[in-house]
Amino acid sequence: MKRLLVVILVLVVAVGALGYWRGWFSVTNEGKVELQFDKEKFKKDKDDFSKTAGEKAKALKDQVAGLRTKTEGLTGDDKAHAQEELGALQKKHDRLEQQIKEIDDAGQDRFASIKQDLSKSLEDVEKKIAELTKKLEKGKDK
Repeated sequence: MKRLLVVILVLVVAVGALGYWRGWFSVTNEGKVELQFDKEKFKKDKDDFSKTAGEKAKALKDQVAGLRTKTEGLTGDDKAHAQEELGALQKKHDRLEQQIKEIDDAGQDRFASIKQDLSKSLEDVEKKIAELTKKLEKGKDK
């Protein structure tokens, strides 16, 4: 229970810091502290990130399709191993698309954590695609 409270506190602070940094919140002090939330700025940032992430996910999907065609010439263990890695990449890509849908539905409370997770997932898939591409190129050189 204590860990859950710590996680919630960290998420609230992270969302607050991100929101203030991105201009979603402003604090005025004219004898009192007043917190204002700019819904339009938040919506624009969320839409921009969602669009960028969607474009990256589509490009990654195209790269995975290209890798599938490269594996058609392989045989035996090489082909089985490559198809296994492509299957794992496909699952990760499906997860990316799910996260993009979650971003569209997310409010300000969940946006920061989903954005961070999605960014990490995109980097991970890009890295795995680069590794597999390198392996397939080495395999063709043999």
